[in-house]
Amino acid sequence: MKHKFKKTRLSFDERVASSKFEYCKNLKWFMIPSIVIVLIGIILFCTIGFNLGTDFTGGSIMTVYVNHEQVIEDAKAYDVEDSGDYAEIQNKINEVLGEFGLTGNTFQTTTIDIDELNVYEGQAVLVKYQNVDGQQASEILATNESIQKALLEKFGYGGMTYTVTNGGTVTPSASNELLMNSFIAMLVALALIIIYVAIRFEITSGIATILALFHDLLITTSFVLMFRITVNAAFIAALVTILGYSINNTVIIFDRIRENQKSGKYEGKPNSVVADVSVKETITRSVFTTLTTFVTIALVAIIGVADIRDFALPIGIGILSGFYSSIFITPGLWAIAYNGKKRRKKIKQTENQDKLENTEKTEEIAG
Repeated sequence: MKHKFKKTRLSFDERVASSKFEYCKNLKWFMIPSIVIVLIGIILFCTIGFNLGTDFTGGSIMTVYVNHEQVIEDAKAYDVEDSGDYAEIQNKINEVLGEFGLTGNTFQTTTIDIDELNVYEGQAVLVKYQNVDGQQASEILATNESIQKALLEKFGYGGMTYTVTNGGTVTPSASNELLMNSFIAMLVALALIIIYVAIRFEITSGIATILALFHDLLITTSFVLMFRITVNAAFIAALVTILGYSINNTVIIFDRIRENQKSGKYEGKPNSVVADVSVKETITRSVFTTLTTFVTIALVAIIGVADIRDFALPIGIGILSGFYSSIFITPGLWAIAYNGKKRRKKIKQTENQDKLENTEKTEEIAG
């Protein structure tokens, strides 16, 4: 009589841990997609450049009341939560801006208080647009006044100037100051990360981490260039946020590498083996952490207004890039650098041993 044995199903963690896939050995193949994306980004940067927002180029802001409460009877009422109405509002504003050779860079819903109409927190749309190149401050002011009048007529508000408010301008000098402060913030963040990783682990891990962070920033920037995402203050905040997200998975893997090294189970084995095992032991956690964060950011990007979307989209790209680099690139870089360090140490020990033996032989001959 034959006995039938029930086959046990391995969990996802067990199947990953028992797989023979070598992450470090395939590093060169994992680098190819990243290199291609970065090269495309470089080409786009050299040809068409970034889609800079008014935060960096300088520009003006207008806020348009949409009469959702039907307070103004002779004007059409819009609901910004209705996609059709919102699209019509944007088209009307762009038609007006087009008469002056301009276009809206950013649209977002907002609220407005109008004492004259007893409207408080009424629905409105805020538009940011870049000023005409070469215009003086007085010319920009005159143009904005003309745009305000044209918007009043377009929406049927007549002489009710309080329904379309001029939010002022962002000057290029303010933009340059913002750019410099953003650059300093990035440098400070990178410096603190280097110090943290170097203290917690060792310098090899710090170098691998910084290379991975640069990889994530370059990949994110390349996708921003490809999809023409607006580069503004929110984008800079997104880059700093990406640094924090990207280092999370990397630190988890380096923690496991350190634990496996201390365990003594892999004594004498190549560092690539230690790195591969550590990745397999932590990949499930990295997958679920990345997935839950990405889903949240994706929902914010879908539901949020334009400015929030400009912040959420780069973060979503950076999260995926950070997962990719922490699993497929950073361990391989660490294995190469750490092997090189051990090899140099071994060579030095061998040279010292040879020198000692040669000295002993010389002393024997002399004796």
